[in-house]
Amino acid sequence: MIRRTSDPWPLSPDLRKVELWLALIYDTSVLIEDSLEDGQERMEAARPARALKIGNLHLGEGLVMAPMAGITDLSFRLIARRFGADLVTSEMVSAEGVVRGNASTRSLLQTHPEEKPFAVQLFGEGPRIVAEAARIVADEGVDLIDLNLGCSVSKVIRQGAGAALLLEPQRVSRIVAALRHAVTVPVTVKIRSGWSREQINAVEVARRAEDAGADAVTIHPRTVRQGFSGAADWDLIRKIKAEVSIPIIGNGDVRQPEQVGQMRDLTGCDGVMIGRAAMGNPWIFRQARQLARGEVPQRPDVFERLEVMLEQLRLHQEHRQGRSLTAGVRSLLVWYSRGLPGSSRLRGALSGCGGFGEMIEVCGSFFAALAESGLGEGCEASREG
Repeated sequence: MIRRTSDPWPLSPDLRKVELWLALIYDTSVLIEDSLEDGQERMEAARPARALKIGNLHLGEGLVMAPMAGITDLSFRLIARRFGADLVTSEMVSAEGVVRGNASTRSLLQTHPEEKPFAVQLFGEGPRIVAEAARIVADEGVDLIDLNLGCSVSKVIRQGAGAALLLEPQRVSRIVAALRHAVTVPVTVKIRSGWSREQINAVEVARRAEDAGADAVTIHPRTVRQGFSGAADWDLIRKIKAEVSIPIIGNGDVRQPEQVGQMRDLTGCDGVMIGRAAMGNPWIFRQARQLARGEVPQRPDVFERLEVMLEQLRLHQEHRQGRSLTAGVRSLLVWYSRGLPGSSRLRGALSGCGGFGEMIEVCGSFFAALAESGLGEGCEASREG
């Protein structure tokens, strides 16, 4: 079963200590609650200039949080939703693992009512296994199934899944058709430009996906061999949009909120997917909405950064499901410090920490010092999209 939880999230003693430190310098009696509620209220109050609809899902302005392996767990997704993401997606999930009932695979499907609509991204090499996995998760309340056609990790490629499927467009057609037959929820695919510069076939794959019954296509316009190097070819997004009638979601090189509107204007895409730029920076969704309404985007100060970081740590701690207490914590702390004065020293200090409590103490001291000095207010770093 997909685990749903609606329990309150108590702070651990270590997190409580940091919260008390913050309260000594700044009145935080209602900061965390007000900050996150404000983000939700702004999201609900927004009047989308361009509405995105995928199947039966109405997705507001079409701000989509990208699936990222090892990153987009429940804590990440809940924070993204609170700050304005219209759709959040699980980490990449093995279709075979779902069908076999693998415990670690099932843990990736943990969800919460607050994050709906919730999409699950599956990877697999054949129609039967992917369709069966989709049927299982759809029966448990998932709102959308996404098929990964872009992962270039070696063990995924060796299975004939992920980006390997770009080399076999006919197999893509069969898998999408099987998905469409298996579930009633919307089905989407996420693709890259092609395998290499000499094998760019994204337009063909997008057409095949549409013909087989896909409800939308997300395109990250880099080749598999590029990885995340070089520039994303936004013009390819425009070409695909001109060739298919289903919604197209653009992805890649959206590092700042201003680039959401730029991608829409240059490509005509129906939605924009944001990935690495949202790591430790959920405000990018709120800011993109503000810009769409003609408002000046609100930059987080050091206090808001710490408040939201504490909340994500609390969620991460509550929903870690058997993972070690320190798993992912160091990365999370680094994300929220990027762009702040002294963040490189903090990274060095965190690398020498031996446990959860020590990491929290080092990070709390870092933010307390920034607050006392008045540094770090309104700072934002350039993020990879």
